[in-house]
Amino acid sequence: MNFGSIANIGGAAASYLQTPEGQDAVKKFLASPQGIQLLSGFVGTPEGKTTMAGVMPQFLSGLNLPAGTTETVLGALLKK
Repeated sequence: MNFGSIANIGGAAASYLQTPEGQDAVKKFLASPQGIQLLSGFVGTPEGKTTMAGVMPQFLSGLNLPAGTTETVLGALLKK
């Protein structure tokens, strides 16, 4: 098996995800029933909780949310 080719697929996917088209595709997938199920399953794992707790502050800070919302969301995420 040529593992170099597999690595190139990952690089190509990462490059695609950095484009507006790739980001739109991800948004559409995550909004679909399959995407929601995937995220729900992932967040339910210890690794998923840790990952989301690390990613969410930066993500939420990019949104124009009322004061305290970020802390509330993170608190709810870490309780589950």
